[in-house]
Amino acid sequence: MRGLNIAIAGCGPCGLAAALLLHRAGHQVTLFERFDTPRPIGSGLMIQPTGMAVLDQLGMLDDVLRRGSRIDRLFGKAEDRVVLDVHYAALRHRAMFGIGIHRASLFAILHEAVQRAGITVHTGRTLVDSEPVGAQRALRFADGETSIPYD
Repeated sequence: MRGLNIAIAGCGPCGLAAALLLHRAGHQVTLFERFDTPRPIGSGLMIQPTGMAVLDQLGMLDDVLRRGSRIDRLFGKAEDRVVLDVHYAALRHRAMFGIGIHRASLFAILHEAVQRAGITVHTGRTLVDSEPVGAQRALRFADGETSIPYD
């Protein structure tokens, strides 16, 4: 099967990770970002075991573990009532845990990998729609321009 020509909207953690996985699978990937410079938005986030599995497949889990903090339990109360009490150790796989990490740290790890891979990133491109072009779709941007067709 030939590699596909894929467009991804957004350079957030999901867009960057998807671009890396698709690129490594042999596809031509182009990222479109609405900001003039890709950057993290927000403060912290928590990575669950499924996210860690993706980062491990990308070869980035060790970097994330070094920059984040291990979380073994989530506990929350609303007034006098416990509304959340999750112990990762109670799950089937005892080695499970979460990672608390600042969004900028995760972004840096993923963005640097995208740059090293040579994946094209077009900045200042606000996507507003897409339109069919045969079996493909072209992206329409806020400035009225339309992209080449992508798979």
